[in-house]
Amino acid sequence: MAMALWQQVFQLGRAQPLETAKSQPRLIPEAVLGQLRRWQRQRQLIEVKTPRQGEYQQSLILAVKPEQGCFEIDELFPGHYHGQIQAGDALHLRLNQGGQVQEMDCKVLDYHSDSAMPYYSLALPERIHAGQRRKQRRIAISEDFPITVSLQTNLGERLHGSAENISAGGLRLRLAGNQLKELQAGAFLPQCELNFPGGLRLNCSARIKGLQFKREPHRHTSVSICFGQMEPANRDTLNGLVDAIYQRCQDAA
Repeated sequence: MAMALWQQVFQLGRAQPLETAKSQPRLIPEAVLGQLRRWQRQRQLIEVKTPRQGEYQQSLILAVKPEQGCFEIDELFPGHYHGQIQAGDALHLRLNQGGQVQEMDCKVLDYHSDSAMPYYSLALPERIHAGQRRKQRRIAISEDFPITVSLQTNLGERLHGSAENISAGGLRLRLAGNQLKELQAGAFLPQCELNFPGGLRLNCSARIKGLQFKREPHRHTSVSICFGQMEPANRDTLNGLVDAIYQRCQDAA
């Protein structure tokens, strides 16, 4: 079934909290501890996700405890996965600063849900990886591979258009006529439906990044949106489609 679709478009139980090694704490580099403490002092927002989740959530570092081999982060926001992250899970954390991304993988030691302010204890990482922030590949959409888009506004109005370009994080589309009175930059769209050749349909929420009314080659509104909440399987499918469309363009060049 999965192969046919691609051809058409070309823990049982809850894990127990892990014991923090207090008698023989791991030797964590001072540079790592210093960075975590700086983020704590600066109250930097950290992006967090698990391998089985397709989207990042946000948190803050509350405390760094090298003597216990752990650091603590606040409850995740928004709370789509409250209670689903358990001791033993692996979390991927990242922070974007000045065009650079810093990332680390940490194991959950415990989730303190009985606290007045719930928080997570994570094992200290031995390394924080730093590198240039990766730019998402943006692909122009050709007429022989059209992608139609349906948007639903907060007022329930449906707007239909066609994609001009697409990436794994968003797209730009054309809407007929002047839509500047109906839409505004920063507006949340509860539903964005993408329709690909072959019958594949993906749904997510979205947010408007910008829009512009144009008179040439015909009267239309160009709208840039970023994708919001999306099912992890759908996001994986979208990533695969963007790569497939890119490869198709390369082969045709």
